[in-house]
Amino acid sequence: MDASRWTDAELARQCRKGKAAAWREVVRRFAPMVYRLAGRMLHSAPDAEDACQEVFLSMHRSFATFDASRPLRPWVARVAYNACLRRLRGAVVRATTATEPLALSETTAAREPDPEAAAATAEQILHLEGAFATLASQDRALLLLRYREGLTDAEVAEATGMAVGTVKTRIFRAKGRMRELLAPALGEEAR
Repeated sequence: MDASRWTDAELARQCRKGKAAAWREVVRRFAPMVYRLAGRMLHSAPDAEDACQEVFLSMHRSFATFDASRPLRPWVARVAYNACLRRLRGAVVRATTATEPLALSETTAAREPDPEAAAATAEQILHLEGAFATLASQDRALLLLRYREGLTDAEVAEATGMAVGTVKTRIFRAKGRMRELLAPALGEEAR
């Protein structure tokens, strides 16, 4: 059977057996999420790459403890979140620059055919990234897991080890802070 069609439970069983195809599928499925989370929390492409390697090594070592009846995505997110927190506690994080591959402006502005529209979009993205960067790294991670990765509040709570109510409150406050920061750029009053 094609590994890309395996359920999380089957993938977990095959990983426990040491099947190379299963590990390749785990990396294929989850590396983009892990890299995005690490990039947003750590603000550095090299640090994000190192964190990704750390996450998958950690998963390999502890896969025997994974409950195959549960979905993999929140578990992977939790391993990634914790790896990033460990890195943040132990290092000073460089600020993201527009030249790093994690910048949104490279992907969005390049698709705009009209130079004026491209400039406006790039400016909006810079405002958005600037506001996002001012949030605490944990709040950035919560927003990313919830809205970019599509995890439910309960899955975000599982991934971060926070209570669901805490996740909802922090996401609500982070969104409010983003609204405050973006209001001047959008010509609106903060609510």
